[in-house]
Amino acid sequence: MEKAMDMDMEMEREEEEEEETESVSDVLRDRFRLSTISIAEAEAKRNGMEISEPIVACISDLAFKYAAEQLAKDLELFAQHASRKIVKMEDVILSGPTLLLGLHAARGRMHVSVASCGP
Repeated sequence: MEKAMDMDMEMEREEEEEEETESVSDVLRDRFRLSTISIAEAEAKRNGMEISEPIVACISDLAFKYAAEQLAKDLELFAQHASRKIVKMEDVILSGPTLLLGLHAARGRMHVSVASCGP
């Protein structure tokens, strides 16, 4: 009986931790997207251009997907190559050229319709 109660409590704790992690991830994702939108709008204004809301949303989604998928993998690989389990600033600096290559490749795909953007 005691083991069952301990297991139930452990499961509840794990669920709470998972919900908290999801909540933090959602906040970080939203902040990233807001920052991306702000940058896109500021750059458009600086260059005397207008940018529509669907395009800004698409840029934000693409930037988040790239950061969450490719950049994270690159940083992990740089850290592993240095026999570390922790990503350091030097890994981020080293990822600069790969980031630029990724952005350049994405530029070639920017003709993709806005309908292809989204979660």
